[in-house]
Amino acid sequence: MGSGRTTKRWLKKGFYAVADQGLFATSNFALNILLARWLPPTEYGAFGLAFAVFTFVGCLHAATLTEPMLVFSPRRYKECVSEYLGALVYGHIGFATLGSLALLVTGLVFAYWDPSSTLPSVFFALALTEPFIHLLWMMRRACYARFEPQLAAWGGAWYMVMMLVGAFMLYRYGWLSTSTALGVMAISSLVVSLWLGVRLGVKAPPLRGGVTGEALKSHWEYGRWSVGNRALYWLPTNVYYLILPVWGGLEAGAAFKALMNLLMPMLQATTALSALLLPTFVQAREQDSFGSSVRSAFGLLLIAPILYWVLLGLFHETMINLAYGGRYAAHADLLWLLGLLPIAMAANEVLSQAIRSLERPEWLFRVYVVYAVVGGTLGVWCMYLWLIAGAGIGILFSRIVLAVSMAIMLLVLHRRSRGDLFSAPTSRKASDSGS
Repeated sequence: MGSGRTTKRWLKKGFYAVADQGLFATSNFALNILLARWLPPTEYGAFGLAFAVFTFVGCLHAATLTEPMLVFSPRRYKECVSEYLGALVYGHIGFATLGSLALLVTGLVFAYWDPSSTLPSVFFALALTEPFIHLLWMMRRACYARFEPQLAAWGGAWYMVMMLVGAFMLYRYGWLSTSTALGVMAISSLVVSLWLGVRLGVKAPPLRGGVTGEALKSHWEYGRWSVGNRALYWLPTNVYYLILPVWGGLEAGAAFKALMNLLMPMLQATTALSALLLPTFVQAREQDSFGSSVRSAFGLLLIAPILYWVLLGLFHETMINLAYGGRYAAHADLLWLLGLLPIAMAANEVLSQAIRSLERPEWLFRVYVVYAVVGGTLGVWCMYLWLIAGAGIGILFSRIVLAVSMAIMLLVLHRRSRGDLFSAPTSRKASDSGS
C-alpha cells in the first residue's frame, strides 16, 4: 500500500515535471529548428560550437549551486528554505559575473584568430545573456527542491509564450539571428525567474554570517567534487561539437546538431524527471525504501525513451524533412543509432542521482573519469574515422560504459551502507531480525 501511494505521488509530481520540461523544451526546440532551417549551415554550426562552451559554464553553475541545492534543501535547510534560496541568488550573481567574463574573453580570442568568423558575435551575445538564462535554470530547480514542480510548469508556460512570440516577431521582420534569438531567451528567462522568485517566497538574507555563510560553505564542500563530475560529464558529449568542425567543417557540426535536436524532447523530459529523483532518493534513504525507489525510477524512465527510439527509427526521413525542409536529409539514417542515446541517458540519470543522494560525489568523480577517457579517446577516434556517424558511435558507447560503471559503483556503495540494493526492504528487515 505504501509503495503504491509513493508511486502515485511520484507520478503526479512527475507529470508536472514533464510538463515543465516539455514547455521549456518545446520553445527551445522550436527556436533551434528555426535557426537550423533558416540560418546558413556555417552560422548554425558556429552556434552549435559556441553553445557547447556555454553548456560547460552551465555545468559548473549546476555543480556549485543547483545540484547541492537539491541535496541540501530537503534536509539541512528545510526550516529556512526562503532565506537559503536567497543566499543562492547571491551565489548566482557572483558566478554569472565570472561566467560572462569567461565567455567574453573566449569571444575576443576568436575575434583575434579569425575576425571574419561568426563565432565572436555568438560568444559576445552569450556573455550578455548568460546571467539571465542560468538564473532561470536555477529557479526552476528551486521549485523541485521545494517539491512544487507545478510552479516550474507554470513558469514553463509563460516562458514558451514569450519565447515563441518573440521568435515569431524576429522572423516576421527579418531580424532572426543567433544573437537576437539569445536576446529573446534572456528576456524571457529574466521575467519568469522574477515571477518564480515571488511565488517561492525567496528572501534576501544578510550577506555575511547566518544561512548565507553556512550555505556557501556547504556548497563549496559538495561542489568541489561536483564541479569535476559535471566537467567530466560534459566532455564526452560536447567534445564532438568542438572538434567535429575541425575535421568536417562547420557544416558537419551543423548537421550533427540538427540530428541531436530531434533527440532533445526526450532528453529534456528525462532531465526533468531526474530533478525529482534526487530529493526523492534522499527521502527514501530515511524511510528505508531506497532500493524500491531506484527500481521504480528505472521502470518509469526507460519506457518512453524506448518508444521514442522506435518512432525515430521508423519515421526518420519524414521527421528530418518536416523539421528542416529537406536540409540534412542525407544523414537521416543516423537517427536509428542516435535514437538509442535517450535510453542510455535515462539509465545514467537514475544511477547518478542515486549515488548523489548518498552524498558521495567523489565516487561519481571516479566513474566520470572513465567516461571522459572513453569519450575523449575512443569516441574522438571514431569521429576522426567516420565524422558524424563516428560522433554518434562515440557518444553512445561512452554512455553505455558510464551506465555500467555507475551500476557497479552503486552496488558497492549500497552494500557497504545498508545491504543489497536489489533486496526488498521487508526481506532485509526479516533477515536482520533473524540474525
